[in-house]
Amino acid sequence: MKYTSKGPLVKGYNAMVTDQNPEMMGMDFGIFAMTAGDKANFDYAQEVVYDLLYGKVTLTWDGKSETVERKDCFHVGPIVLHVPENTAVTVECLSDKAEIAITKTANPKKFEARLLRDNDLLCANEARGKGIMNDISARLVRTFFDRSNCPETNFFIGEVVHEPGKWSSYPPHHHVEPELYYYKFLPEDGYGYGEIDDDVYKLRNNDLTGMPNGATHSQVAAPGYSMFYLWAIRLQDDKDIITTTDPQYAWCAEPDAKFFPDI
Repeated sequence: MKYTSKGPLVKGYNAMVTDQNPEMMGMDFGIFAMTAGDKANFDYAQEVVYDLLYGKVTLTWDGKSETVERKDCFHVGPIVLHVPENTAVTVECLSDKAEIAITKTANPKKFEARLLRDNDLLCANEARGKGIMNDISARLVRTFFDRSNCPETNFFIGEVVHEPGKWSSYPPHHHVEPELYYYKFLPEDGYGYGEIDDDVYKLRNNDLTGMPNGATHSQVAAPGYSMFYLWAIRLQDDKDIITTTDPQYAWCAEPDAKFFPDI
């Protein structure tokens, strides 16, 4: 699936993945856009990940309250509130604008709600793709958590900062579990392309792609434009994820692979 942004986000909740997308296995996603003084209350009967993309906000949950700030999602690490179902959360905007990505899914398991910063993440700053494929797939990966550091979760989720003119999720790969990518570009008028099996979509700021069960996917950014994306995989309730690289292109990632003009 492809969600194409109609322009700037509207104030309030911008729904992008809903129960009208059954191929996403019960995963919901949207962006909550705020302006100074706005106050929003959330209480979902789902596991929820609130990812502050930018802005200064006060978060209140489970009798706790913290004021946090993120200048942007390209240069500054994540600030993530992860809560179990039926957890009331209040967000107050203290900056001119703020945006929060909200990812949610069914999960009856109980776990402690946590506010996560760099030191709390599974991997805060992984330089992935360096030293292979002539660095054409070099990118920065920030993994929030999976079942290795949160056994109760139904998510494998994080962010990627993708270098201009390069690829990510390459060689193409697939897994049984559905996955979504939500995009930002720097500068905002940038673009890229995303593959879902044999379909190719032009990607712009605030677009989203959703890869259903078993769909092979990969993507590239236009030269001159950095591409950010939040990725979320809805894990199976009773199985760990297994990722399979497309065997036709797997050779590209071998350490001794030869590329043009040396091939």
